[in-house]
Amino acid sequence: VLKPAEQSPAIAWHLARILFEAGLPADVLQFLPGEGETVGEAIVNHPDVDIISFTGSRDGGLLINRQAAEIKPGQDHVKRVIAEMGGKNASIIDDDADLDEAVVGVIGSAFGYSGQKCSACSRVYVAREVYDEFIDGLVKRADTMVIGDPTDKTVFVGPVIDEAAVARFEEAAALAANDGHIRFGGNRITDGDLAKGTFVAPTIVDGLPID
Repeated sequence: VLKPAEQSPAIAWHLARILFEAGLPADVLQFLPGEGETVGEAIVNHPDVDIISFTGSRDGGLLINRQAAEIKPGQDHVKRVIAEMGGKNASIIDDDADLDEAVVGVIGSAFGYSGQKCSACSRVYVAREVYDEFIDGLVKRADTMVIGDPTDKTVFVGPVIDEAAVARFEEAAALAANDGHIRFGGNRITDGDLAKGTFVAPTIVDGLPID
């Protein structure tokens, strides 16, 4: 049973279509789009489901783990859960690092797919000896990224998935501005055609408290 996130059913349907066209029997895969709170929860709690594979938020994954641990009427097995949840992935830049390569790596990890991936770099620990040089290079590199329609090969940063994602970004940016120093970005894009979409600037912050 393939149940995509409600924000992205079309791409999951294309995957299902390709598999069927390649010869996968129709009764082997069921494509089932819907809201996570209704369709997803029904799948998780169904007594005939053996294994649940989930990619998404920490809160969603923890809820699924709790629900799957409860044996339902008619269930004769223990459900297995594979959960790929969001984290705070860090990069470590030592004082002997190739800073040009480090900048490219951090930019690609942090802002590829507009940061909308479980593996996105969300914090960087930098040795004091190279801190200023690294952060300056990171900001300069970020300033060269093209934001726009991701079907354009010159574009590196596309939109975030929906208005809820914009709201989360703006909340985080406000906290960053209050507690730290925004070195780059921190704003929703409101210029030209991009103002019609859910585009936010790649954002670099330092000076945050340790907590």
